[in-house]
Amino acid sequence: MDLKRADLLFLVAAALGCGTSGTSETPAPGTSGRTVRGSLDKKVIKEVIHEHHKEVRACYEVELVRQPDLAGRVLSQFTISGTGDVVAVVLRDSTLGSPSIEECVRRRLLTWKFPRPLGGGNVDVVYAFNFFPSP
Repeated sequence: MDLKRADLLFLVAAALGCGTSGTSETPAPGTSGRTVRGSLDKKVIKEVIHEHHKEVRACYEVELVRQPDLAGRVLSQFTISGTGDVVAVVLRDSTLGSPSIEECVRRRLLTWKFPRPLGGGNVDVVYAFNFFPSP
């Protein structure tokens, strides 16, 4: 299977296994603890993830050379700030059993930039990255 087809399968698997949350509430600076909701359309979130999928796939490809049958899922939760920067990443679950891939995914997510959320607050996203070798 060629790389383009493998990338497509990766995207389809990621899309099927993902859940995104498009809103979050955070206290706004200078509002005496009043809550401000930020929101991003799920489609916009998925578009940015798609733009960066090769970075995450590269994390997997490095380990796949060492372990040709390596496969699994990494469930991530990340926070997009009011400026569109990813400011926090937590890996909620992983079936890969590969701390190096998990840490690589976490580091890559921290470099991503999203559009500014509507409302100026943070947006929490839960997304599953599915990894499997090309047949």
